[in-house]
Amino acid sequence: MPRGLSAELTAAAADPAASQRAPIVTRRSAVFIAIGVLAYLVALIASWPARFALTPSPRFAVAGTVWSGEAVIDGAYRIQWRWAPWRSLASFAYAADVRLTGTGTDIAGSATRISGGYAFEGLAGRGDGALLAALAPSLPFACDTTLQIDLPKLRIAGAASAAVGSIRADGGSCAAKGSAETSPLPPLRISALAEPGNATRITAAPLGQARRQMIEGGIASGRLTLTPTHVGIALLPLLATVRIDSAL
Repeated sequence: MPRGLSAELTAAAADPAASQRAPIVTRRSAVFIAIGVLAYLVALIASWPARFALTPSPRFAVAGTVWSGEAVIDGAYRIQWRWAPWRSLASFAYAADVRLTGTGTDIAGSATRISGGYAFEGLAGRGDGALLAALAPSLPFACDTTLQIDLPKLRIAGAASAAVGSIRADGGSCAAKGSAETSPLPPLRISALAEPGNATRITAAPLGQARRQMIEGGIASGRLTLTPTHVGIALLPLLATVRIDSAL
C-alpha cells in the first residue's frame, strides 16, 4: 500500500471524526460559492436596461434599469417599478413593486412578467377620467370624474387574461371627443367577477343599483368585450356608439 494512503487511513483510524470534518468544510465552501454566484447574478440582472422589464411601445418613454426604472405614458403618467428579487425567485419570473402616478392618479401594487404579458396583484388607489382616456384611447368620449381602483387580480396575457375587483366612479360628466356638450355621469361601480374557465364577467351599474346594469361584457379567450345596455344608453346617451371587442 502506498505510504501516503496508509498514513491517511492511520490518521482516520486514530481520529474517526477527522473523516467527517473534511466533507463539512466542502459543504460550507459550496454554500459560499452558491451565495457568491447568486449575488453576481442579481447584480448582473439589476444592471440590465429597463427595456428588459417592459414590452417596448411607441407610447412609452423608458428609462432606468430592471432593478429600478420608469416609463412615461403619453408624457402624462409615470409607471415606476422596483425589482422584487425574492418574489422573482419564488415565482421563477421577473417580479416588481409598481406605482402609477400622474394628474389625479396614484395607484400601487405588484407585477410579475408571465408568458404572454403581465400579472398584477393588489392594484389599489385613485385615478381620474384622463387616465381612462390614456389607457383606452379608442373610446369616442372622455369623462371628468374621480376613480377609486381596487383590483386584487389583473392579468393581461392573451388567453390567460382575467380580472377580479372593482372600479368606482364618483360621478361627473362626459363629452364626445371634439364636442363641448356634456352629459351627466352618475356615480357607478364597474365590477369584475371570476367565472369558470378562467373567464371574467364585467358589469357597470349606478352605485347602489347593481341590477340596473349600464354595461355588460367580460374577458374570455384573450378578448375583452363590452356592450352598453338600454339602461346605460338611457342614462348616458354617449354609450350608444360604444362597442368594445379587443384582444388582450
